[in-house]
Amino acid sequence: MADTTITAILGLATILGSGVVAGYVTHRLTRNQNQFVFLREKAEALYLAADEYGRRFGGQMVTYFPLLEGRYDYNDMLDKQNEFGSASSKYGGAETMTMIVEIYFPSVRPALQGVWDARAEFNKVTAAIRALWERQAEVSEMGTPFRRASLKVDKAIENLKSEIVIAARAKSGVKQ
Repeated sequence: MADTTITAILGLATILGSGVVAGYVTHRLTRNQNQFVFLREKAEALYLAADEYGRRFGGQMVTYFPLLEGRYDYNDMLDKQNEFGSASSKYGGAETMTMIVEIYFPSVRPALQGVWDARAEFNKVTAAIRALWERQAEVSEMGTPFRRASLKVDKAIENLKSEIVIAARAKSGVKQ
């Protein structure tokens, strides 16, 4: 009788223990899967925000070419920029990029900083263009520095997008 009771207790303990372990393992696997899906969604949002930022930057940049070529003046260029910039941001642009990088993908910070540094250089060139225009001087001389600065921003954005892909794959469990 004692052997039967011990066997029954051990059997019951084994069943309960197996259930607890299985439940724990299932919970961990589900949580990990949910985390992968969540991080993949954040990475996708970050990539879309970076892509949108790049396209919007390109649209603003293009408005300078007719100015630099003498086809229209600075005010016309500003009107074109306002026209282009009035469309609302679908993916959040710079604010969304910064937030997602800071919270979920800190490994992407250097690439994002590269975009901000390139943009700062670009802004110096556009400030010089404005200063020339205000003095009623020829702005066409700024064509080469403008193109160089624009290319740096484009390259920085492409680098950012590449780094986002690498970070997303690493965080969401996709093999490289």
